Amino acid sequence: MNWFVCLVSVILFSQLWSCPAAPSSPTPLDPRSIPQGEVECPSSCLLLVYNNESMSEEGLVMTSRDLNPDYYEARRAGNAVQHYINTLYGSPFRLYSVTQVHKARTEAMADTGMKYFLEFSVKDWVGESSEWRGSVEVLYPRGETQAPPQVQGSWGELPQLNISAKEQAFYQRYSAVDSAVSAKDIPDSYGNVDPEMKPFWHLARVAASFIMLNESNENTLYNMAQVAKITQLETQDDQLRFEYEVLLHDMVSQEIIRWKLLVSWSPAGGVKVLETELLPRCHCKPPTQ
Repeated sequence: MNWFVCLVSVILFSQLWSCPAAPSSPTPLDPRSIPQGEVECPSSCLLLVYNNESMSEEGLVMTSRDLNPDYYEARRAGNAVQHYINTLYGSPFRLYSVTQVHKARTEAMADTGMKYFLEFSVKDWVGESSEWRGSVEVLYPRGETQAPPQVQGSWGELPQLNISAKEQAFYQRYSAVDSAVSAKDIPDSYGNVDPEMKPFWHLARVAASFIMLNESNENTLYNMAQVAKITQLETQDDQLRFEYEVLLHDMVSQEIIRWKLLVSWSPAGGVKVLETELLPRCHCKPPTQ
């Protein structure tokens, strides 16, 4: 009789604690449909748990995770934002720097790429403006050919000091026929920049931002190390023109990469990179920072 009692007990228990069978193709649960602190089935049943994951229309899982703002991944995305802002607003007297990443999160966008969500502070360190805080999305696309990171943000009106008088004076001075500039090694091997050369150094950093943004991916972290050469060319269409040779430092591979840039600028037209050329690798050492 003991076996009969056990069988009846099992049947009654199964009816009291029934749990639906897991489907062959799991359907993600909507967390909002389950009250906090409650479960629909006991631990003996199969529970489908999705932690920080969502399902795309194609059925591919897109995962997200928080990042330490001080770590390489967050800094790399912050550098892309810095280069992007400088391509929009930089000049010989305005150069933006992302001073700090406050929050960072990343999300794998299936086959599209990796997206980073950042909250950051930025300031114009040439004009010594106040810091401004913004938020952006940076997408590193994936594909057969490399594409630059795509930056989208809502930073509104960036902090900008009035530099129009300085820009006009600089433009008038160097648009004169007899004032062509030619120099090399800015900064020098000790990290010094002649005060007269600082606007040209800033202009080179803005122009290099176009290259560093375009060449950036999830395995690089670029910084401009030095202007190896600068030669002023004849003014055309009211634009000052310069030929730069710049040294870029990839802090991941520790390579020094040389680029030749043809750059134009005017107060009205802003900075434009007209031509670029990747030069052969060299064994240069960046100047002392």
